[in-house]
Amino acid sequence: MGSRSVTGGRSSRRTVGRAFFDRPTVRVARDLLGMGLRVRDGRRWRAVRLVETEAYVADDPANHAYRGPTRRNRSMFLRPGTLYVYRIHQVVCANVVTRSGEAVLLRAGEPRTPGLASPSGPGRLCRVLGLSLADDGQDLVRGFRIRLDARKGPTGRVIVGPRVGLRRAAERPLRFLLAESRWVSAPRPRPSRPLSAAWPTRSPGGGARRRSRTRRRRPSAGGTSGCRNAGR
Repeated sequence: MGSRSVTGGRSSRRTVGRAFFDRPTVRVARDLLGMGLRVRDGRRWRAVRLVETEAYVADDPANHAYRGPTRRNRSMFLRPGTLYVYRIHQVVCANVVTRSGEAVLLRAGEPRTPGLASPSGPGRLCRVLGLSLADDGQDLVRGFRIRLDARKGPTGRVIVGPRVGLRRAAERPLRFLLAESRWVSAPRPRPSRPLSAAWPTRSPGGGARRRSRTRRRRPSAGGTSGCRNAGR
């Protein structure tokens, strides 16, 4: 499903190819669970196993791209597999671009590097991996610094629930997490919906003008719900 990555000259890890990202955003958000995310730090890698994601889709008022391209969200309109990084309330958050104007927020990970601090929450995840605004627009498929590794073995039970900290469209079941992981950010949703219920449908207007909304403001230090994917 992709080329082999390089760590210190050799690696058996399989990185993920472009076709993985060029699919419906909800499917990508679900399939990212259990995959490895690595960021190069000099001659070493900082690594986590992804355990929580959120999908931001078309006709979604919580999506940064709801109004179309801007200077801030331009990476969301690049090719699938691009990293979209933004800052909110002094916290940096990372998203993986899927289809044009759609992306998956990386909410939490399980540490895979010895001594790594807690990556539970989107702000903490970026901080412990060393992701910054300078990484906005990086290519996860052909890039040198950031790699996404194919999953090994079964994912485990997945919980689907509403997204966190939104004023609008919060009820949509677009948050995905591994049920057995202790690294999932709070609040943990109850497994009340089957996966099939999470597949989004377009709003009745279909081609309605995209418009962004601001989520309610709460101070954050990059913890469990530090990043919100609302627009300006």
